[in-house]
Amino acid sequence: MQTSALPLGYVAPDFEVDSTVGVVQVRIAVRLRNHVLTQEFRDAMARLPASVVVVSARLDGRFRGLTASSLVSISVEPPLVLVGLERETMTRAAVLESKAFNVSVLTRSQEFIADRFAGRAPAADPGWSDVPHSLGSNGVPIIEGCSAWLECKLVQVHAAGDHDICVGEVEAAGKGAGDPLILWDRSFWTLR
Repeated sequence: MQTSALPLGYVAPDFEVDSTVGVVQVRIAVRLRNHVLTQEFRDAMARLPASVVVVSARLDGRFRGLTASSLVSISVEPPLVLVGLERETMTRAAVLESKAFNVSVLTRSQEFIADRFAGRAPAADPGWSDVPHSLGSNGVPIIEGCSAWLECKLVQVHAAGDHDICVGEVEAAGKGAGDPLILWDRSFWTLR
């Protein structure tokens, strides 16, 4: 799952007067405005169910991919989606350089693929040779057996904390079969 940090801001500490001692005491409970502690944010976001996708790209003849749960449909006319990509990933660099990416919406039976592209499962080959896939018309991988897929042209990029929001115009799409893979409370689920 990919998350973003929120901006930090401070509120002045509260003061209390203890009349029995006649001393002003400073309450050291510093409150933060517009900031949530990282673990609290992650815990809260873990309670938001999300579909699990693999975002793929191609750069210099090499395929890149990462697991994401931030895919959002934002427009029908024109067909647009957005996905948040962590700034330090090679997939994000490939998307920005090539101006193209594909999205494979995973099924429950593809949990291992989700773990692999999230870096939590071993890979015999660091490339794509052991991942069943075909190439879209843009030359970017689409994972075989996925429940849906999108071929996208990158049209906008917006900085957002430690991620970039990448907006893609969908140039081709298709649907497959299978129960969806859903991430909820740090575990994989499906709708049945």
